[in-house]
Amino acid sequence: MLRLIFFAIFCFCVLTSYMLTPHFIRLFVHGNCLAENFKGEMIPQGIGVTFALYILPWYTLYLVINNYYPNDLVEIGSMLIMITALYTASLLGFIDDILGSRDALGLKGHIKALLSGRLTTGIIKAAGVLIISLIASIFLSFGFWTILINTLLTALFTNLLNMLDLRPGRAIKFYIFLTLIFGINALLTGKYYSFILILPLIGSVIGYFPFDLKARCMMGDAGSNLLGISAGILSIIQFGYYGKLILLFLLIIIHAITEKHSLSDVIKHSRLLSFFDNLGRECKDDQLL
Repeated sequence: MLRLIFFAIFCFCVLTSYMLTPHFIRLFVHGNCLAENFKGEMIPQGIGVTFALYILPWYTLYLVINNYYPNDLVEIGSMLIMITALYTASLLGFIDDILGSRDALGLKGHIKALLSGRLTTGIIKAAGVLIISLIASIFLSFGFWTILINTLLTALFTNLLNMLDLRPGRAIKFYIFLTLIFGINALLTGKYYSFILILPLIGSVIGYFPFDLKARCMMGDAGSNLLGISAGILSIIQFGYYGKLILLFLLIIIHAITEKHSLSDVIKHSRLLSFFDNLGRECKDDQLL
């Protein structure tokens, strides 16, 4: 019975996100919250902050369900930590979307600006994400090395989703791929509660996805931060020590590659990655050359 309720919640999340997103797009247009996309068009930026609004009533319902039907499918402590992290990360990203400038790019650029005495929204976002990653890790794990690994996992997942959000639908496609892996792992390990934690978010992202893919709006850091930190926290809950080490190793490799090569170039020069990246997109990278 409860599983049917959670499935219904997921479906409602998809529907409400799909129906409400066009209205938020119009609000952002009227408020002139626009940014230039990869085609040089001015479109709404920071729409991903709506994910935080979409999921709020459903997490409230989770609390009600757990209050009247105590069960092992919703772990309240983990859920509250997840919600706190999601909202904080989204807020930090939204501040960068609205107030940030592009004269300092990348972590090195923001650190250089800070050393010269200039505070940037990028460094605020980076420091904030690292702090909330550390806080979540402290609550969800024990021991210095485990906390360190979990903090790095969450922070690097957040940064990776941020880097991927440079083309319509790219970051969301990767996030859906990640959630499929988490879903399979939940089936194999029986840790259903961890996957149920992000069902409202997954549904909201899927409902929003067509608008991002058609380049009608950009979710911005407000969205990519939220997705990245949710992936990090979910990996903390689902995977064991060695599984986390493998994930951390892969994330470090990806970040090392992006220090020398553009992630878009890496994707463009891989036939498989390029196929999935361009799938469903109206304007492909090679059409801009």
